[in-house]
Amino acid sequence: MSNLYTFDEIISQPTALEKTYKILNQFEVQADKEDLIYLFTGCGTSYYLAISASRYFQAVTGKVALAIPASEIFMFSNQVFAPGKKYKLIAISRSGTTSEIIQALKHIEGNEQVTTLAVTCNGDTDMVRLSNESISLDHINEKSVVMTQSFTNMLYALQLFSATISGDKEIWSELERIPALMEKVISEVDVLKQVAENEEFESFIFLGAGVYNGLAREATLKLKEMTQTQCESYSNLEFRHGPISIVNEKTAAIIFTMNDTKNLDGALIQDIRNFGGYTIAIGDIENEDFADKVVNIRSGLSDLNKTVLLMPVLQMLAYYRAIKLGLDPDNPKNLTQVVNVSLT
Repeated sequence: MSNLYTFDEIISQPTALEKTYKILNQFEVQADKEDLIYLFTGCGTSYYLAISASRYFQAVTGKVALAIPASEIFMFSNQVFAPGKKYKLIAISRSGTTSEIIQALKHIEGNEQVTTLAVTCNGDTDMVRLSNESISLDHINEKSVVMTQSFTNMLYALQLFSATISGDKEIWSELERIPALMEKVISEVDVLKQVAENEEFESFIFLGAGVYNGLAREATLKLKEMTQTQCESYSNLEFRHGPISIVNEKTAAIIFTMNDTKNLDGALIQDIRNFGGYTIAIGDIENEDFADKVVNIRSGLSDLNKTVLLMPVLQMLAYYRAIKLGLDPDNPKNLTQVVNVSLT
C-alpha cells in the first residue's frame, strides 16, 4: 500500500504544511493602495480550492472576493471584469503550466484594471513570470495524478495570506496550529476505510456550505477521479431542493458540519436517514449519535480555520475505495497530471 504515491502524499501532509507555514511566515504581502475586487481562479481541483479560499478571504478581511473558472476569464472577459473596477486576480495551479491559467494571464497582460498573484507548487514557470507576485510552494512535488497535499497546502497558504492582510493575530494563532493538528488527523486517517470498502454504497453525496462548499466539491472530485464512482456535491440546505430525491439505501451522504449550523445540519441528516441514506458527519462533533458515522476531528478551531484538516480523511476515502475496486489511485482513468490543450 505505502509504495503508492497517493498514499505517501496524503500521509506526509503534516511535514508539508509545516514548510508552507515557514514560507508564508516570511512572505511579504504587497499592500494594495486602493479598494480591489479579489478574483480567485483555477481549473478543476484548483477552482474548487479557489471557491473555499475566496469565501475565507472575504470572511477574514472584509474585502469582496469571488471565485471563477480560469477559462471564463478569456472566454467571457466582459462578464468577469466590470468597467471602472480594479481587481487582484489570484491564479492557482499546482503545475503552473495549466493551459487555461496561462491563457487567462496572457489575456489580461497589460490590463491596468488587474494585478496578479500566482499560487503554485512550481515557481519556475510562465505562470509565475506572467504574474506581478507569487507564492511558490516548491517543496510540494506530487508524483500522483490526483491532487492531495497540493490542495491542502495551497489552501493553507491562502489562509495565511488572508490572515496577514487582515492583521488579525487571533486568526494567525489558530492557523499556526494546523501542522501539529494535522499529525493527529493523519494518525486516524483510515476512519472511513470500512465505508470506502462497502460496495453496497453505489453513490456518494458530499454536502458543504460556505467555506466548506469548495471542500465538498473537491471531495467529490477525488472520489470520482480515483474510482469513477457516481458522486455529487451540493450546498447543505440546497440538497433538499430536488437532489434529495436520489437518496436510497445505497447512498452514502457526507456532511461537512459547522459549529454555527449544527441544528440545521442535524435536521438535514435526519431527513437523509428517513429516506434510507447512510450519513457521515465530519467536523468537531462530540455527539456520536449525530449521524450514522461521526468523524470527530477534535481541532478546537473555529469553523473557518479548520478546513484543511478535514480533507485527508476524504482523500483516503477515495484511496481505499480505489484499492478495494482493484484500481490504481496513482493513475486514474482518462487523466494526466497536467491538462494542456490547444486554446486557439
